[in-house]
Amino acid sequence: MRSSRFRKVLIPLSYASIVTASFIDSVTPPPPPLLGIALTALGAALFILSAAVAWRVHSMFPKKHDKPEDFPRLLREGPYRYCRHPFYLALILNQASLPVMMCSVVGTAILLAALPAWHHLIRLEEAELVRYWSKEYLSYMREVPALIPRLRRASDKAEHFTD
Repeated sequence: MRSSRFRKVLIPLSYASIVTASFIDSVTPPPPPLLGIALTALGAALFILSAAVAWRVHSMFPKKHDKPEDFPRLLREGPYRYCRHPFYLALILNQASLPVMMCSVVGTAILLAALPAWHHLIRLEEAELVRYWSKEYLSYMREVPALIPRLRRASDKAEHFTD
């Protein structure tokens, strides 16, 4: 699977690039002390929260999960109710936490430069999912956004108003 190979390169490469850039970025003048403390705390909180979400989402996967056939059914519950790629969202937020925590402009630039690769990975994976799950996945794509979650789905709103 093309997306599986691409994913195995993208995740470690983007982490290594962002961490390395954030550590090397010592030439940037540091922010004022209170802002630096606040950014470090915010970055640490985002790192812990996004790592916990990534772990939770990953625990929903079967032991082997390189291709759609490895899943007994299309995941649509839990975090998959709000976005189609919650694991990737958690990883991207986890990566974003690193330059925030280290107050790194260069790390942030590397993160932004990696976003098109994440987008490409999502498109590759979705093409495979459409080929495997066909109409079921196309329906899911119409109902749920790819990466930026909607906290309430249209069907949730309708249920709320009919009570």
